[in-house]
Amino acid sequence: MEIKVRRESGLDGHAKLRSDHLLVRRPHFHLRGNALFFMASEQPCRLLSQTEINFWNSMQRPLSVGTVRETCRECTDALISEFLQNQFCELVEPTFPSARRQVLVIEPHADDAALSAGGIMWLRRLECAFVIATMASRSNHTLYHGLGRNYFDIDEVTKVRRGESELFARMIGGTHVSVGLTDAALRYRDTNWTLDYFLRHRMSIRAGVSRIPDDQERKRWSQAVVRLLAEIPSAELWIPLGGPHADHILTVDACFDAFLSNPSLVAGRVLRVYQDVPYLARFPRYMSDALEALRRAGVVLERELIPINEAYHQKLRLTSVYASQDILDMRSAIEEGALAYGPAVGYAEILWTLRGLPQRIDPSEIRSLEATGQLREEVSAWLTKNKEAEHVRVLLLVPTGRWAADLELLCGAFPRARFELYVAGAAAAEVGDALTDRVEVRKVVRGTLDWILLILWFAATMKALPTLFHVGDRRLRGARLLSRSWLRGDTLVVASMDHLVGALRGRRRDP
Repeated sequence: MEIKVRRESGLDGHAKLRSDHLLVRRPHFHLRGNALFFMASEQPCRLLSQTEINFWNSMQRPLSVGTVRETCRECTDALISEFLQNQFCELVEPTFPSARRQVLVIEPHADDAALSAGGIMWLRRLECAFVIATMASRSNHTLYHGLGRNYFDIDEVTKVRRGESELFARMIGGTHVSVGLTDAALRYRDTNWTLDYFLRHRMSIRAGVSRIPDDQERKRWSQAVVRLLAEIPSAELWIPLGGPHADHILTVDACFDAFLSNPSLVAGRVLRVYQDVPYLARFPRYMSDALEALRRAGVVLERELIPINEAYHQKLRLTSVYASQDILDMRSAIEEGALAYGPAVGYAEILWTLRGLPQRIDPSEIRSLEATGQLREEVSAWLTKNKEAEHVRVLLLVPTGRWAADLELLCGAFPRARFELYVAGAAAAEVGDALTDRVEVRKVVRGTLDWILLILWFAATMKALPTLFHVGDRRLRGARLLSRSWLRGDTLVVASMDHLVGALRGRRRDP
């Protein structure tokens, strides 16, 4: 399957080609013979004439429109505009004011700052010198994941994504910093995957990126933020509000942990929080809960709504630079987020200025109330009641995303127990990579019917075993209703293993 790249239209700044503006190639394309290819695509996106080949090769380094006109006279303005229209290259302003205010923007992944605050950054590019720091800059994630294509080379993908970020930064007159941490999907297994491995583990990888990070990873990210703040002075510091993704949670946790453990590093800086897009549209409850969690922890936030009507089209152009990702799939969420503040405002983005920080904060609390509060007492009671059990039943209707660590946690919580594990097909690969003699695995691989029959059998014959039913968010309510029929079983139904992790962490904190 080949990728159809939809081009941005209406290049407002490109109608008139100024001689001093620079032409910069996008990092996604490579030339083989006379054919231009997009990343891993096997079909060329354009066959080039010799004049076009010369033009493409001349842009190995950024060069001005005037230089192209002088040295490659066959390259007409119409040809340059066509390359811009097809997003083979970008037009960049050559200089910016020297006395701009420096702003450090911390983003979880390459593209998050552009998606979330690209309009504001464009409008303020002449007064602010932005430094965009990408925390999880080591990655194998591209739009080819969704297509099931074999494109998992870590070095190659990381290079392309870094090139996208450098181009975005250049377009707003800023600079880019790769912090070098590994993103959540790749942390599932940090190696170059094969297509077969990815297809077998795809659901487990997806589950893993929504899990709350462990303390070791949080410490690693906090130390990286401390180094970043020490190395890059700035008048302002922008950080994300967060979202239901491990790396967004980590970024927020790490920033607040760094602020409070090293307050001198943020002294004198204006601290701002930007609204995460596309999470604003896709998970509005999480966004409001994250704000409430910050306020509950004592963070003082002053809201600033910033219209971006005159910059909205340019924001779309800026986000399209991240073409290695499925940006087109986010288009409706970008627009919905930008229009979330009412027709009187039009397109807008939002910043919150931090007017004060609490004396202390538990980084694990800076996330959705739903993620931290749900089931805590119920989980703790179930663990306490069954801690001496010799047999525990576990039903994995969906993968946990971190089964090896979860199994270790269960073995510690139930030191005498052997585990009877029923596994859906989507979780089979993850479970198969973490086998132990304390676990008996039974695969339920034929889908819904087999699970229904199994549940009916439990209702009729179930032994009085403590049972953990891991079902995911979508099936949580139905699974709770079903589990009430298992009268002889003490059943705990959870959407995520994070509920057990949270309960055990809470026990360790309690005196």
